[in-house]
Amino acid sequence: MTGLPRTELLPGHPVARARDVDEAHEAVTRTYLPHRLEVLDRAIGLDMRLNAVRVGAVTAGYLRYGSAVRLGTVDAGDYHVNIPVAGRCEQRCGSGEPVFAGPGRAAVFMPGHPADLRWEAACAQLCLMIDRHELELELRRQLGRPLGERLRFTTTMDLGTPAARSWLEVLALLEREADRPGGITHHPAAATHLQSLVITGLLLAQPNNYSDHLHAPAALAPPRALRRAVELIEDDPGRPWTSGTLAREAAVSVRSLQEGFQRWFGLPPMAYLRDVRLTRVQGELAAADPAGTTIAAVAARWGFLHAGRFATAYRRKFGVLPSETLHGRHAAASGHRARRWPDAACRVRV
Repeated sequence: MTGLPRTELLPGHPVARARDVDEAHEAVTRTYLPHRLEVLDRAIGLDMRLNAVRVGAVTAGYLRYGSAVRLGTVDAGDYHVNIPVAGRCEQRCGSGEPVFAGPGRAAVFMPGHPADLRWEAACAQLCLMIDRHELELELRRQLGRPLGERLRFTTTMDLGTPAARSWLEVLALLEREADRPGGITHHPAAATHLQSLVITGLLLAQPNNYSDHLHAPAALAPPRALRRAVELIEDDPGRPWTSGTLAREAAVSVRSLQEGFQRWFGLPPMAYLRDVRLTRVQGELAAADPAGTTIAAVAARWGFLHAGRFATAYRRKFGVLPSETLHGRHAAASGHRARRWPDAACRVRV
């Protein structure tokens, strides 16, 4: 139901294995934040497991205690989301109503409020911590303006909505790639994009006091902003661009930039960036010496880290496989064509 496996997550990133309360407390404090830990059933010994990975501003950890416990925290400094992958946990943010998290339901915690959690013995959760500054910065990018008030989420998360299911797929990707040798979380450009997907996905999936603005139709970015974004991509496609960083450089909101790209180019900014990168890969492979060149190395240099998906995208664009280009077979037309800008005074190659 959650899109995440009901087994131990992130096994390649162990932080602690503890039967001692003090050791378990210290590990969770070091990874997340200061808290109190109380074992509620002394007859069942503690068997704590914590695996965790950090991807930019996002900390993702698998946590279970193996015994019924109660946790209490001081006012949190960041945003947290706890997603049960087994069992149930009663969780409360500040003075709000308790969230009975379990299959299909997660709990969201805001900075500036204490938390109180009662874990069942069989409960295990994927615990996310998202840096407050980065989350609010992404929100400002999406809106294209300063925030009028602090971001507040609804504390109960319904994991069955289409938006939540899509977000869980992003988390599942993060979990898989973190444990894959050479996975995308180990590459700065891809990790930056994955962090952005996690943060933006939460903003769109979980109701909050800015949801009406986030889901309202966005104005098209003006031609000058689109030109600026295209110039940035064409001049430095290897940079770890996200829709947010492009929007900031173009001085528009993320949604305006996305609407503008979709209107004039028929694809979102990140798809445009991928298209440019594919063209750069094609150019390198066509000019390279097959004896001293590996396709994987060239693709990785341009941000393509999954061989199968890269080969599929390359063939769709050029009509041949990357290996055929490397060994001299002429590629099909790349699909670049002139696009008329709204002011008709400037053309751009796509």
